[in-house]
Amino acid sequence: MIYIIGYMGVGKTALAKLLAEQLQLPFLDTDLEIEQQENKSVSEIFKKEGELHFRMLETELLTQLHTKAIIACGGGLAIHNNNMELINSKGISIYLKASANCLYNRLKDDKERRPLIDNITNEELKLYIKKELKNRSPFYELAQHTILVDGKNKAEILREVNALINAL
Repeated sequence: MIYIIGYMGVGKTALAKLLAEQLQLPFLDTDLEIEQQENKSVSEIFKKEGELHFRMLETELLTQLHTKAIIACGGGLAIHNNNMELINSKGISIYLKASANCLYNRLKDDKERRPLIDNITNEELKLYIKKELKNRSPFYELAQHTILVDGKNKAEILREVNALINAL
């Protein structure tokens, strides 16, 4: 299994879909899987049951995964419940790393779809991203591989991921 991790808006889902198609493997997005299992959106789960409940659902899903697949992990999945240890024991982990400025530019017009940032101003968003990256980076950096994405398009990132996989 190949797990794609990183902060929200970094391009995990887009890259994982392309990679799965190219490698002819199943694609799985942890957020979408949880939405299907719970029959609710991530936003609804956050509002009705809270973030902690959602994080437990993520960990449960990780433990249940046994099919060879390309997996796009939710942005916060890596930082809870020793999930990185679990991920690294089950497959290859790739951290898509972006700067705070890059992430801000990707997220500022897409806040309503993301429960952690849907009610904050753009100024607050800048500070939030910087703070969260500082908190999450030690967990993301437990990934076996890191790819910097700033200033790169999907094709360039995909080439880097393929080169990395071919070198294994």
